[in-house]
Amino acid sequence: MLNHFWGFAQLPDNIPYPSNGEDNPMTLVCQFALGEGSACVFADLDYFFGDIDADGGHIGEWDSNLYKVLYAPTTQNLHEHEIRYEDGTSAVPEPRELTGYPSLVLSKPTCWQDELAQDYPDYQVLVQLEEDDDIGLRFYDCGTLFFLIKPEDLEAKRFDKVKCVLYSY
Repeated sequence: MLNHFWGFAQLPDNIPYPSNGEDNPMTLVCQFALGEGSACVFADLDYFFGDIDADGGHIGEWDSNLYKVLYAPTTQNLHEHEIRYEDGTSAVPEPRELTGYPSLVLSKPTCWQDELAQDYPDYQVLVQLEEDDDIGLRFYDCGTLFFLIKPEDLEAKRFDKVKCVLYSY
């Protein structure tokens, strides 16, 4: 399944799986088809999944070592990167289709519109990630994590220009 939230990332062999700088693999937030290829959005979310000892993001704009967006120029010959615990169980939430899931890809924000317009006037939402009680994902108090990109950077597939920002009450 190419278009999904969570699960395992599918990448070409020449694109390494991202880590948080401490050799801990980042969590795949979502992967979706884009043009002839696909985009994979990753973030260091261990703290927000309940690991209170984990370092990670905070309210406001995140440091670039806490997230990464990768673009694979093709959807052919992709390798699935399985992230598992030592006992073999999956270390990531089960994949969910993009449709029908409460988080959004390439759309208008459903919350924090005024703050986003004021703080990031030239950006659009690449991915909006909401809290999810079913998988234990909490962003402090009713928080939302945004991956933002300028339209011209999206067009040019310059995903190194993405900003990640967390808003919460």
